[in-house]
Amino acid sequence: MLEEDNQLNNSTEDTETVIPLPQIVSEFDKDRRDLALSYTRALRHFGFKMTIVSLFVSLTILLSKVTVEFEQVIRTSVSDNPFVVVGLFFFISFIIITIVELPISYYTFSRYSRKYGLVKLSNRHWLKRQLKGDFFSILIGIILFEGFYWILRAFPETWWIIGTIALLLFSLIMGALVPIFILPHFYKFSSLDETHPELAAEVLQMVETLGVKTTKVLNWRLGEIATVGNAGLMGFGSTRRIVIADTMLEKYTPEEIKWVLLHEIGHFKHHDMWRQILISICTTIFMFFLTHIFFTPIADFLGYPGNIASIGSLPVLGIIFFMISSVLFNVPSLAYSRKREAAADSYASSYINKPAIATSLFIKMADQNLADIDPPWWEKYFFMSHPPIKERMADRKDSQL
Repeated sequence: MLEEDNQLNNSTEDTETVIPLPQIVSEFDKDRRDLALSYTRALRHFGFKMTIVSLFVSLTILLSKVTVEFEQVIRTSVSDNPFVVVGLFFFISFIIITIVELPISYYTFSRYSRKYGLVKLSNRHWLKRQLKGDFFSILIGIILFEGFYWILRAFPETWWIIGTIALLLFSLIMGALVPIFILPHFYKFSSLDETHPELAAEVLQMVETLGVKTTKVLNWRLGEIATVGNAGLMGFGSTRRIVIADTMLEKYTPEEIKWVLLHEIGHFKHHDMWRQILISICTTIFMFFLTHIFFTPIADFLGYPGNIASIGSLPVLGIIFFMISSVLFNVPSLAYSRKREAAADSYASSYINKPAIATSLFIKMADQNLADIDPPWWEKYFFMSHPPIKERMADRKDSQL
């Protein structure tokens, strides 16, 4: 059937541009595999170096107590109003960090993402997007900082409970609003009906049959910015929409695209968002409670003010949060995430029970996104929220034979 369709396309007039139909593949592209290994190894080495630098800088800030002096300067030179102190502290710190990180971000962009062909942006467009991202970050960050430190001041004994509830509500609000008010500032979206009406109709029929409420299937015009492929569900409730990147529409068959969407629907049907919310509530309140208990003795040991509402003691909060989240929660949470991703893969395969489709999809995704299909064990356990592609391919093949 595919050959007949191609012959029909080739029979059109010479003046027309023939767009080849996406093909099912069964083998990796050797050149892309070599490039992927070079890319992931280079990025891994750079990430390791930056981790060392970040730890050194963080320890320097922690031990020097520069933040305590910074807070005091604001109080004596500008205002003693706590909202002004927190706001100025955050704003000035954010500007300094942004200036320091900008050349590092540019190096990462030009040395890795653009060099390996994953991003198409010019320097000017990269800088424009970077500054736009910084604007939203400082806007959201100032709300979080002011709100968090107000809670610390207003509820000194129960802040760890109030803070957990506030953070949960803020996360839910952002999850609903980001697809509508923030993402359109970085990406262009259009109705999939305009370019792929048949696929849009099939997707809407599929999600309606599976009980997923959404009325929008959007063409995510990612190809203007990058070459990577992506698709999924964004938002929830009335803001939920299905997005499919044009970079996938060009290279993937309709069944492969539907398999990806079924994977995302699997998360929805398994209530993974609510599972994650429950886990976040438990881990956050546990982390906040431990911080409430141990902040004062640790601050005293390091020579910081024992008042947790003092923003000058922010490095103490930071080191406690880091130790708890990284040492206690990181590995178990990643393992749980990989388990949920495997369950979503199984859900997709239960509806499209064709090994060739899943195999072709994973091969294309790995080659297109320059993914390491079989990373070192330590990278999987300490950094990966999804199972390695080689493992996902083996699981699909075993479950369908």
